[in-house]
Amino acid sequence: MKNARLKAVLVLALTFAALWGLLAWDPFRHLKTAFTQADPALDDALVKRVFVDPRTQETSNGQNPFVSLGKLEASWCDVPKERRYILAGNSQTLTVLLAPWEARPTAAERTYPDLLLDRLKAGGAAVEGYRLSAPNVSYMEILWYLNYLLAHPCLVPGEFIVQLNFETLRKTSVRDGMLELLQDPEFLKAAEREARSGAPYAGTFQQAIDRYRARLGKEQGRETGAATSQTGLAETHGIGGLLETKVRAALDLLPLPLFKLRSEMKGELLDFLYLARVRLLGITPSTKRSLGGGTLAMNVSSLERVGRLCKDNGIRLVFFNAPQNPRAPLYRTPADREQYLGIISNLSRDFGSAYFDFESSIPGDMWGVWVDGPDPIHFGRQAHRRLAELMFDSGVVR
Repeated sequence: MKNARLKAVLVLALTFAALWGLLAWDPFRHLKTAFTQADPALDDALVKRVFVDPRTQETSNGQNPFVSLGKLEASWCDVPKERRYILAGNSQTLTVLLAPWEARPTAAERTYPDLLLDRLKAGGAAVEGYRLSAPNVSYMEILWYLNYLLAHPCLVPGEFIVQLNFETLRKTSVRDGMLELLQDPEFLKAAEREARSGAPYAGTFQQAIDRYRARLGKEQGRETGAATSQTGLAETHGIGGLLETKVRAALDLLPLPLFKLRSEMKGELLDFLYLARVRLLGITPSTKRSLGGGTLAMNVSSLERVGRLCKDNGIRLVFFNAPQNPRAPLYRTPADREQYLGIISNLSRDFGSAYFDFESSIPGDMWGVWVDGPDPIHFGRQAHRRLAELMFDSGVVR
């Protein structure tokens, strides 16, 4: 028994040592550097420090929106609906990728949704704006969000501004982080109605609900087990699993900066995987592509449903065609561009209260260059300022 305890203590000590060594060295940062060392300035173009304000942004970027939207609900209940607006879109709304001639930032950078709200308030507009965006967002996720907003009267905007983007029409599914919204009973009912609708996106909603229930079942199973690990990776029983759960909880509470860096390491891992895809497989964001198939049908039907929900609930729906880098067009053929323009024209005519075209509004020299060349979606500091002014002057926010 004494030897067994000694071995257990030794294993635990070695595990902690290995963990701290991994966190301290951060191997994924070094692997990422190996891909960018030929031109470090390319990696430096991606601004790490951007402006954050939970009063005007869903700050988890789709990873954990439940708490953020709860805070917004508390602050918006005293704001009349006609003074609220929400802008929804992809990573273009929350990323700054400096143009080659732009100086490195000395303060947190603002993106165009932040700058637009600043400009509105400076002009005396009595409005409250909120950015509800996520990287690689799908229009099924935009519909997911809208159903949640409608389940909460204090979150219903007077104006819902939706970014239209060629690339977004190729995205699918509802990410795991957004599943937590289903813990709200009213939203769960709304999501279940969408899943029964028979629309092309219905299967995506049902799959998301099924994933949520499977996760919930596992968590409830762990709670009833006397000694079950709550790692989220596998359900293991016995004293080891219970010990692991307790140790994780204790480490999260302790003031250990190095342990808390594990989330940053996850970001480094994702960057490394992206760079490996670019360098080794030659698949880049600027690789031209076409639209079609079930994915396109699901996204278009989601936008149509967004339009009907906005009309039924007295919300002014505004579409805007997002800027695209003239040096890195995403369309594979002229026919692809015509197809895209036809889709957004029909959506705007049938469901939008207003439509604005900013596709060609940002000159090529204002776009970011990162790792694999001109970026088709993300642009620099001056481009964000330019687009914010254009949106203000155009009256995107009524």
